[in-house]
Amino acid sequence: MLIVKLIQFIKNKPLGLFLLTVLMMAPLVACAPSQDQMDKAVQTYLEKNPKVFEAQVDKILKAKGIRGRAPQKSIEDMIKNPVKMGVGKGPILGKEDAEITIVEFSDFQCPYCKRVVPTMKEVLKKNEGKVRLSFRHNPLPFHKRAMPASKAALAAGEQGKFWEMHDELFNNQKDLSDANILKIAKGLGLNMSEFKKDFKGTKFDAQIQEDMKIAKANGATGTPSFFVNGVFVRGARPAQYFQQVIDKIQAQKK
Repeated sequence: MLIVKLIQFIKNKPLGLFLLTVLMMAPLVACAPSQDQMDKAVQTYLEKNPKVFEAQVDKILKAKGIRGRAPQKSIEDMIKNPVKMGVGKGPILGKEDAEITIVEFSDFQCPYCKRVVPTMKEVLKKNEGKVRLSFRHNPLPFHKRAMPASKAALAAGEQGKFWEMHDELFNNQKDLSDANILKIAKGLGLNMSEFKKDFKGTKFDAQIQEDMKIAKANGATGTPSFFVNGVFVRGARPAQYFQQVIDKIQAQKK
């Protein structure tokens, strides 16, 4: 009886109907879908139908009396009224006097943040000398290893290797244990005594908390979030989208 009620509840929901289809098809290929199969199927669906998922989330939040996310404004509107966004104390890639500054709020345990790493490299390469990237931290509370990873990146930055640690943390996203982080640090040739002191201490706590506070105050509650000269870009958008924003900002200046 419970199963019948569950099916009746979800069959008219866009996401629920998809999951029901996956469950019904599973016996055709195996005894039961593995967790990995389910994760991949759901991820594929959400990537292809982000607006459906966002609408369902906002509906649930509204029903619980929680205000949903503000609708995304057009690029043109945001160029006219950009967010005042500084680079903070974090590291920067690119020329100091670049005309376009991309401020990224990221979480080392977020798979979408990992996905956008090559995107940012592509954008910087295509706009060499014109665009710089500032990395700021927004470790989400349900990613338990995101905060230690942020501290590890900043600790490596004290020895001039933030971006090397940044890449390795994303490459090792499935294992951000202290043991593996220390192994990565050693592989990068860091002074391990200094790294351990900075990594395990509270040296960077205030900086990370400040980044999180700024992100929240400006609507960047999810990761990754970007501000391109103050133009808010939510999520792991493709390089073409960032280029569109950059081109429109430059055209506006002319």
